[in-house]
Amino acid sequence: NVKWTIIGANSMVQARSGVTCLAFVNGGVRPRSSIIIGSHQLQDNLVQFALAGSRLGFSSSLLFRRTSCSNFNFSATP
Repeated sequence: NVKWTIIGANSMVQARSGVTCLAFVNGGVRPRSSIIIGSHQLQDNLVQFALAGSRLGFSSSLLFRRTSCSNFNFSATP
């Protein structure tokens, strides 16, 4: 019962000047990869893999907080 909202910045990619494409690829009938969500959709979202508990956690887009993964302060405590 978890929803993850993918915003415009994570769903569209500029292919070249004047050309913007939907950033999703159809894996086809026999996909060769197990990844459903691509790296473009994960960009600027924090993802935590808890292997011991077999859990996955993720944030909403950091762009809403006027930051990104490239300048996020990972040492700060909430």
